[in-house]
Amino acid sequence: MWTSIALGFFFLAQTNSLSPLTDGDPQNITSVDKSGDSKTDVFRQLLNQETLIRMTMDKKVQGILKDIIEMKGILVTNSQRLNEAEKEIVNLRKENQALKAENLRINQVISQFENKFGDIDENITDIARGQTQHERNWNKNIERFQENTSKILDDIKIEVRYLSVTLLDLNKHTMELNSSIPSLVDDKFTRYSANLNTSMVEMSHMLLTTKDFQENVVYNLSALESNQSRIKILLSETLNSTINTIRSEVEQSQNAQLKLSSAVSSLEVFRMNMSLLNSCAKETQEGFTVGVTSINGGWSGSILIFPHVVTSIGNGYNPTTGKFTASKKGTYVFFVTVNTDSKNYIYLDIVHNGASKVRTMSHNSASYMTGTNMAVLELSKGDTVWVSRNNGQSYYSHSVPITTFSGFLL
Repeated sequence: MWTSIALGFFFLAQTNSLSPLTDGDPQNITSVDKSGDSKTDVFRQLLNQETLIRMTMDKKVQGILKDIIEMKGILVTNSQRLNEAEKEIVNLRKENQALKAENLRINQVISQFENKFGDIDENITDIARGQTQHERNWNKNIERFQENTSKILDDIKIEVRYLSVTLLDLNKHTMELNSSIPSLVDDKFTRYSANLNTSMVEMSHMLLTTKDFQENVVYNLSALESNQSRIKILLSETLNSTINTIRSEVEQSQNAQLKLSSAVSSLEVFRMNMSLLNSCAKETQEGFTVGVTSINGGWSGSILIFPHVVTSIGNGYNPTTGKFTASKKGTYVFFVTVNTDSKNYIYLDIVHNGASKVRTMSHNSASYMTGTNMAVLELSKGDTVWVSRNNGQSYYSHSVPITTFSGFLL
């Protein structure tokens, strides 16, 4: 019993500390001591206080259970989100690996392209050297051909002169023959007629002596007349044949002289054409190589101007405007090389009359990346070609040009 009384006093003394649990004002139980109520009232009050405490604790426990349920739901949601995040991380890792592999493949392709562009640079250099050597050989061959042609023409001229002299002698000889043959024929015919007359006189004299001899003379005279006719016919045929032969020879000689004159004229025309062809070949040579000899890390203009002229055959490139103008219609080859400054990037286009044809790419995946490209274009007289910036900025070069632009006529 005393223990119960002590507990009652303990709870009465701690009323202020229990009031938060009862969610009410502290109850005044000091009247117990003053009024001297019975123990039943004290225990009733203690029971009521305990009931209130239990109810309050039930409410708190229910709130805590509710919070625990909500936390479990949040934990489940967070677990799901964590699983999704883990899956996303796995996918991102896979994508990262794929990107790394793609980047490695791109680097390999870029390396292959750089090797190919290096081979193209070497091939273009070899082509330029071969073209220069070919032009030199062509000029030497033309000079040799002109020298040989001049020598041949001189020899032909000498032969023509000799033939002309020979033809003149032949004409003179023919004229002499034409004039001498009738006189010879007349002389022989006169001699033969004189001999014939003498024979006839003698035979007439002998005819007078005997009739037999006269008959023989008549027979001989008829034979002589027939022989005379045959001789005349033979002489005229021989003379006509000789004259015709001489005339045909003269005509052949004249035809040969005309053919030689025509051949000489043709060779003269050919030599003049070769001279014109040589001069035209020298005039039609056209090509250039230009570059920049300084660094510009912030260049972002439109047309890239190459002020340093290495070679300019035909003066088609203008170092002030940066444009090449075709002097004639033909097939042209153009080549551009650009080196970007530091880790910048730049894309350049070869432009024909305002239309972009090919593009270089100097990426910023590494420092001082090189971009190259080549274009074969059909140009008309007056067409223009230049190098234009498509994107990016800067270019790198040196006193010996690294960023260059070249072109030549095929």
